[in-house]
Amino acid sequence: MQVAQALKIEPRNVRIKVTAKYFREGSVIQGAARVVCDGIRTELSLDSDEPPERVAHLIMMAEASCFTMAALRNNTPCELVSTLNGQPFDVPATH
Repeated sequence: MQVAQALKIEPRNVRIKVTAKYFREGSVIQGAARVVCDGIRTELSLDSDEPPERVAHLIMMAEASCFTMAALRNNTPCELVSTLNGQPFDVPATH
């Protein structure tokens, strides 16, 4: 809604549905399990009296400024920091 406010657009009845397709392969017991994401689909529905060009601009800017979309679309470094009994705990890398 921050993007809509910045553009002075007041959409109504905004609904967003995000569906992700995941599957796990390999064996947890054998230490070879991994999860794969086949894709993420975002469905957006809204009502607005604005011209279609302004609504398209709103949607494009909302997607372009979404933190989650940026992390998913870019090669984002991921880090795991673990503790065990309150002490730093190094887990061996599996990949």
